[in-house]
Parts: sequence; structure tokens; C-alpha cells
Amino acid sequence: MAGLLFMNSVNLAKLAKTARFVLAFSLLASANAFAAIIETIDVARVGDQAEVTIRFTTEIQYTRHTPGDQGKFLRVFFRLTKPGFSESELMQEVRRSPKNDLLPPFTVAYPELVNGMLITFAKPTKYIVRAGDDSRSIVVMVPAPPAKVKEAAVQKGKGADMPAPAAIVTPAVAPVLAETPPVAEAPASQTPDASKPEAAPVLSTEKVEEMAHAFLLDGQEAFDKGDYPKAINRLNRILSLPQNDRTMSAQALIGEAREKNGEIAKARAEYDLYLKLYPNSPEAPKIKQRLAALPAVSTIRRPTARVVRDDKPAEWTVNGSLSSYFFAGQSKQDDGPMKRDQESLVSSVNLSARLRDSVTDTRFVFRDTDSRNFMRPSRNYNRIYSAYAERTDREIGYFVRVGRQNPNGAGVLERFDGITGSYNLTPDWKVGAVYGEAVEFGSPFKKNFYGGSVELAPQVSRPGASLYGIEQNIDGILNRRAVGSEFRYFDGQVTAFGLLDYDVLYKGLNIGMVQGNYLDKWGNNYFVSYDYRQSPTYSLTNALSTAGYSTVTDFVNNVGITQARQLVSETTALSTMFATGVTIPFGERWQFGVDYRMSEISGTNATIPLAQMCKEIQDDANPNDPLCVDGPRGTLRISEMGICQVDSYDLITRTCRATSDASGRTNMYSAQAIGTNLFVPNGVGVAYLGYIAGPNYTGQNLGLSYIYPFVENWRLENNVRYYTQHSDSGQNMTQFSPSMKLVYQWRSSLSLEGEIGYSESKNTGTTESKNVREYLYLGIRWDYR
Repeated sequence: MAGLLFMNSVNLAKLAKTARFVLAFSLLASANAFAAIIETIDVARVGDQAEVTIRFTTEIQYTRHTPGDQGKFLRVFFRLTKPGFSESELMQEVRRSPKNDLLPPFTVAYPELVNGMLITFAKPTKYIVRAGDDSRSIVVMVPAPPAKVKEAAVQKGKGADMPAPAAIVTPAVAPVLAETPPVAEAPASQTPDASKPEAAPVLSTEKVEEMAHAFLLDGQEAFDKGDYPKAINRLNRILSLPQNDRTMSAQALIGEAREKNGEIAKARAEYDLYLKLYPNSPEAPKIKQRLAALPAVSTIRRPTARVVRDDKPAEWTVNGSLSSYFFAGQSKQDDGPMKRDQESLVSSVNLSARLRDSVTDTRFVFRDTDSRNFMRPSRNYNRIYSAYAERTDREIGYFVRVGRQNPNGAGVLERFDGITGSYNLTPDWKVGAVYGEAVEFGSPFKKNFYGGSVELAPQVSRPGASLYGIEQNIDGILNRRAVGSEFRYFDGQVTAFGLLDYDVLYKGLNIGMVQGNYLDKWGNNYFVSYDYRQSPTYSLTNALSTAGYSTVTDFVNNVGITQARQLVSETTALSTMFATGVTIPFGERWQFGVDYRMSEISGTNATIPLAQMCKEIQDDANPNDPLCVDGPRGTLRISEMGICQVDSYDLITRTCRATSDASGRTNMYSAQAIGTNLFVPNGVGVAYLGYIAGPNYTGQNLGLSYIYPFVENWRLENNVRYYTQHSDSGQNMTQFSPSMKLVYQWRSSLSLEGEIGYSESKNTGTTESKNVREYLYLGIRWDYR
């Protein structure tokens, strides 16, 4: 009887342990649901390009984009690589670009299609897309208008900073890189009537020659001083004028200026154009030599920033959005009635204010989400995801951010309330520091940390690296002491990022991760990533459920800090993930991608001294019970049943093994076809085919998506997914999920959207069931810019 009671208690404990795990996972999932994934969107000038940097709150890896290099709608596909985030748990968020004078407004929406992000420009635009120089960003380079210069008169013998002519005649021959850049939108009162174009005034030959002479002198002077961006600017102005006596000289010099500025691809194009236009010129042999000597790598060089104060006053820019989405759903099981299972309202506010001048940059950010669950009010919540102020001073060389913020490397793993900052020792080296308290919604534990770092900033074709140290306490007990390094590299073809994090307390590698992208000369994009990490990362909280304690303080006080950390090491699972793939463009409309992913979670094998788990209860029915080794005869507490089963008890060491099985290796193979301008202009279709081979099951996944833009500012999105799974046990499952979404953009500030969806899943085999679910949501978003 006692044995039966013990085994029943063991089973109850297993069930309770499973329930606790499911509850913890559900809380983690709900914490991520509706979370803001897009952190910031920044636009900055880099030479004659506008660099758009989209930063995310979690780790991502860029995989592909479409169309290849030009369009109004740019779709960028990437993977969420950090454990704990899933695209299916995220509600779509839309951000507008910050106000700038480099390119017209654009919007960024994620998620869209399958692992996709949609960037919508005001009009068709040329671009270059690459992974950012860390694991949390994507960069889009767009041609920018020439930098504004001060008005000055042409001085004899010297080219002054002159404004570009207001209107000029199109030159007979123009460089292939002299693209027409996007122009910032003008106020409605200043926008000319397109039906009545104004004729550009024709410059006289004398005026053209005069201007070209001044620009060439100014450009040659800048070239001699090593100010290559300015030289390129002046030479481009000559090449934008009608054909003149300086055109040939300017075409030769701009190639050399671009070469010295690190713009190898553009230098090659300028040299090629010169040889095409002037094959018999005296300079042609020299140009051929320079062309042959160019390196094979195509790069976009970030010129060294030079701080120049001007008299322009600082300007405030404010942008943000307000959104509200209503969700409703109902479901039924087998032949039962339809029952309402969802009715909620999720509202978000996203505000950003920025004050910038030529040297300083001050920004305030606030993001908040409020969820009202009308069926279960106890699940209502309001969460502030970001609330911080930051300031950058490029002259002094410091950066500081204070408030609630997301981790940005240097060993910080969680969202936190605190302060982070850095100081530039030299243009290449900087030091940083961070102090904060972790923000984990719903967690009863208090974590605070501090750390420091030193970084060698990466440059194009030159790697950068950082070293950091960080220490964290949980409820006043030392919980993490780690050292680590981050590695970055990027050029025109390769982008790579790596991270190593070693915990000194647990004597183990916490995180080892590397990922990279490679773009070959045919436009094929390859990606690869390897992620090795403790899951979750080393923490005293990992062993609480196994040891049977609810607080870290009780855990450490009863077993001792050394034994507690040993138990954490033995009960923390290891997650290993590997992914690789390639995207191949086919013509102007199609891209094909093939991916492979592998994931595996190890088992655990902890040794627990039973002296720590013995409740002193007299048990006359079993006087020789070996499961209690401390004090009089007794039995295990019910909360600890299932930890030590009879076959896992060691009579000699008087310990038991608390084990969990490994998940086994799961292999996933997928193929994706993306068509742009499909059937109609700007129409996009995606076909997805996947195969999953798990340790005891196989699955096939098929998805079709199509976005149909129609009329003006209307868009219809259709999605169909079909999944089938076969288990070794004979239990099989199929799921069919179609959905349709309608979006209307009213003017540039108000967006309305709605989606309806249906899901039907069937289980056959040893047990049979059928589940049907229907849902809809309606949303409205107002953007302020």
C-alpha cells in the first residue's frame, strides 16, 4: 500500500511539474505577445547615400529581400534567432520613418507574409539591403540628394562653396551613377501643378564654363586635402552640367576620388564610363591601369565623421503612432457547439521626440501596450516596453541613455531600467558601462546588474570587437558573473557577427553564437548561423522547481551556494541550433530560396542530496525507508515526489538523479519562391514548402500567400497554410488555415485594417478529435509625423 501511494505520489508530482512548466511557458509566451520588436529607425547620410538602420529588440538574422534593387514596396525576410520569440505570437506593428531631408517618408511593417518585413516608400526607389553590423539590425542604403552647401560667389582662381544651380539643362552625357535621388515632399502650397510643368531656364555657354571651372578648382583642392566626399560632390556638379571643357577631367578625377573614398564599385563604374566615352584620350592608359588595380571586393565605406559646428539652430522632430485592435474568436471541438473564446482590445502608443543640431542629438522614446481581456479581466495588463531619454555629443564623444530600455549587447540579456553610456577615447576605441534592474513582467525575482566594456569600432573591410564583463545579483545573491566578447565584420559582400559569453560562477559557456551573410557577384545571397547556448541561461532560478523551493533565498540557505550552482549546471539544458540557406534571383520578378535548419535540446542529469529534501515524519509502516537520510524515519514532501524515483536512488551516496530526456534532433528543410509584380504591379506572391523530421514524427508544411494592391491605397492579403504530421506512435494530425486581410491607407496618417481567419485541425489514430476555430480582428492606427 505504501509503495502504491508512493508511485501515485510520484505520478502526481510529475503531473504537477509538467503543469508548472506549461504555466511558466505560457507566462513567457504572453509576455512576448504584442511586444514591440522594432526598436528604432534611424536615417543618416553616408557620403551620397542615405543609410536607413532598422534596429530590433531581439536577435535576428537577415535571409533575403525582394525586389532586388528597386521598387516602391521592399520586403525583407529574416529569422528571429533568440529563443523565446516566435513570429506567431506577435501582432503586426507599423512604424513611420523619422523626419529627415534625405528621402521621402516611408513605413516599416512587421510581421508580414512569412518571416517578412514590408518597407513602403513614397515612390519607386533604388536601394541596397544588407544585414547590420550586429545581430539586431538591418541596413538599407538609398541614394540621397546632394548635401546642401552655403551660398558663395565664384572667386577668381578659387572655387568657393557654391549652391547647385536651381535648374539646369540635362547634359548630353551623364555618369551611370548620377541617379535621380528621391526628393523630400514639399508642402502642398509649394508643390507645382504637374499638368503645367515649368520650363527650366537654359544656362549660357559662358555661365556653364564659369561654373564648371569653379567646381573643378574646388574639387581638386578638396581632393588634394583628402576630403574625398567634398571632391565627389563638386565633380558630380560638373558632370550634371551640360557638356563643357571640364567634363572629361571631372570624369577621370571622380573615379579616383571614389576609389580613395573606398567606394570600389562606384569607382569601377566611373572608370568604365570614362573609357567608353573617351577611349582615345591621353589619360585612357592611366585609367585602364587604375581600373585593373582595383580590388575585387565591392564596399560602401563609412567616412570618418568630422564634427563641424554651424550656426543652424537645433530642431525638434516629433513622431509616433496610436493604434487599437479588437480581437474576437470562437471555437468548437468535435460535434460540440461553437463557443466564444476570445474578446479583447489591444491598444498601443509609440512616441519619439528628437532634438538635433550639428553636434548633439537628444531623443525621448516611450512605448506602451494596454491589453483588455473582456472574457477574463484578471488577464488585463498594461506594460511599458520602453521609456528612456538619450543624448549623444559627437564633439565630446559621449553617449548616455537613461530609463527603460532593451539590451544592446555588452552582456545584458534582459530589458532593464537603468543607465548605459559610452565614451570615445579615439575615433576607433570607446569604453562603455551599464547599470540596471531587469524588467521581467510577472516575475517575483529582483535582478540588478552592472558591467563595463571596451570596443574597437568596426570599419568597412576591417573587423571590430569588444570585450565586456558583467555581474548580476538576484534577490541580493550573486547570480551571474560573466566575461564575453562580440565580433563584427562587414564589407560590400560579407557581414558577420559573433558572440561568446562565459560564466565564471558556473564555469561554463553561456552563449556561443556566430552568423554571417555573403552576397556573390551574381546576386545570390547565402546565410549561415550557429547558436550554442544554455536554455535558459545560467541562473539560480533554473533549479528551483527541481530542488523544491519557491524562492532563491530558501534554496541557497538550505543547500548552500556551492551545491546550488552545481545543481543549476546539472539542471540547465543546452540548446543547439544551426541554419543555412541561399537565395537565388531569377530574372526581374522571381527569387528562389532553399533553407536548412537543425535544432536540439539536451537532457539534464542532476544529483540531489536527499538530506535537503527530507521531512521528519514518523512512518512506522516503513521503519527502514532509505529515502530519508537526515533525522528520524520519514518520507519526501509531496512537492518533491517524482524527483527521486526508486530506480534513480543511489544507496551508497544517498542521492538521486533528477533527469529530463533530451528533445532529440529536429531537421527542417524548406523551399520558398517569391514573385514580385505578379499578375498586377506591386503584387507579391510567396509559395512555401517545408519538411520537418523530428525524433519521433515527420511533418509537411505548405503555404501560399498573395498580396493584391488594388484601387488607390487598398491592399488585400490572402494566406493559406496546410500542415500534416505523422507520428511513430500512429497518431496523425492535419491542419488547414486560410485567412484574408484587408488594409486601407487614408492619406498618410490613418490606416484601417481587418482580418478574418479559419482553422481546422484533425487528429486520427489511437485517439480522434476535430477542432475548428474562427477569428477576426479590426484595427485602426493613426500616425503622427
